[in-house]
Amino acid sequence: MAQAATHAAIRGNRPTGRRGAVIVEAAFVLPVCFLILLSLFDFGRLTMTRHLLDNAARSGARLAVTSASTLATSDIQNCVTQCLAGQSLANMTIQVYQVDPASGTNLGPWTNTPLGSYIAVEIDGNYTPILPSLSLIPNPLPTTVKVMMLCEAN
Repeated sequence: MAQAATHAAIRGNRPTGRRGAVIVEAAFVLPVCFLILLSLFDFGRLTMTRHLLDNAARSGARLAVTSASTLATSDIQNCVTQCLAGQSLANMTIQVYQVDPASGTNLGPWTNTPLGSYIAVEIDGNYTPILPSLSLIPNPLPTTVKVMMLCEAN
């Protein structure tokens, strides 16, 4: 009786030939897991970039509305670029202009904006994902951020 228990214990600890099946299953599952993981990183990077763009446009608009008569457009664009902390978009353009708050249309140069009117800072560009061919995010992803603020200068 004791001898039968010993043989059963030994047989239970012996490999049963499943090693090859585990390797094949891992070969199918791991690439899918890595793709999902990298897609999550890419989506997180897209979200971070979007927040940076929002904050940078807001900082540029705030600078423009408080000193419309003393700064140049290049000063506002430099402020926006600095706020992006090196996370810019491909083909990025930064526009500063007087805007109609009801329709969002460009009314002309922002430096001529009278007190009580609105100034807009608009950032346009293309977001490029880390995994351009495998990601669920379109490549490139056109991105636009526009911030309008009431002019406090002039």
